[in-house]
Amino acid sequence: MADILSQEEVDLLLSAVSEGEITAPEEAPELEAGVLTTAYDFRRPERVSKEQLKGLQSLFEAFGREMSILFPPYLRTVIRIDLTSIDQLTYDEFILSVARPTALSVVNMAPLEGNAVLEMSPSMVFPIIDRVLGGKGITLAEPRELTEIENRIIQRIVVMILDSLRRSWEQLIEFQLSVVQQESDPLIVQIVAGSEMTVLVGYEVHIGDTVGTMNFCVPLLVLNPILDQINQQAHFSRRMSPEMAQITRDAISLVVRKSMVPVEAILGQTRLTVRQIASLKRGDIVQIDTSPDDPIGVEVGGLPFFLAQPGRRREQSAVQLLSFIRE
Repeated sequence: MADILSQEEVDLLLSAVSEGEITAPEEAPELEAGVLTTAYDFRRPERVSKEQLKGLQSLFEAFGREMSILFPPYLRTVIRIDLTSIDQLTYDEFILSVARPTALSVVNMAPLEGNAVLEMSPSMVFPIIDRVLGGKGITLAEPRELTEIENRIIQRIVVMILDSLRRSWEQLIEFQLSVVQQESDPLIVQIVAGSEMTVLVGYEVHIGDTVGTMNFCVPLLVLNPILDQINQQAHFSRRMSPEMAQITRDAISLVVRKSMVPVEAILGQTRLTVRQIASLKRGDIVQIDTSPDDPIGVEVGGLPFFLAQPGRRREQSAVQLLSFIRE
């Protein structure tokens, strides 16, 4: 225990300071120009903000939808994958919450630096294996470790899951994901220090009549380089103010007004039977349903828009617009 100063020692120190025998500590030198500093909240160290969580929720919901689309044709049954939670906890808390045995995959998150952990419960893994091998997708009463053949099947499933993750995040970052190792015991998987904060994403996986769980654990150290981009994505996805909505409409209108659309003047139309069309030959005359004095229709983007009079301007064929076609 640290020594406690007596009242006499406190009085001596105060008198020494007042007489100048002990100088006050010098002020900390100012940071040199160009030194990069980062704001740090000591009350909530290494935490994800609410805005960033909203962005992460949007991305991981898209991840779940991608898997829900990808797996039904492969497993030949109805698959539904629901995002159930996004939590912030230490890596130790995650590892200690995982039951044994389970299916753990260490995933390299390139181009981000570091690894993540994908955990699939036995209640998800064994129905998938049973479906792949031709069964009805039943689960086991007592979980066990995977055999070598079952492990190969799950490796293929993990590759498909990572492909879904890559597609759901491609607007933010181009992942080059790969599996580093497969394990069944969570206690031997150590991707970061136990005290490091992580984002744990939980899913409920419905495979036919069975229900399993899947967890994706990503250390904050890995996500830090793109958290600001995720924050911006969350801002963009929020409901816009009326002023911002008007600015957005004006910007879209400006782009639309520069778009190229086909404009076609329809000189006339007629109807022929297939027999008549088959008998047509060079030099035949096909009568159309308009006369030279009748106005013709002008289509914009395939839709009738104007009535016009055909003619010529200098050496070019032209039409003179007469009126709008109102439906």
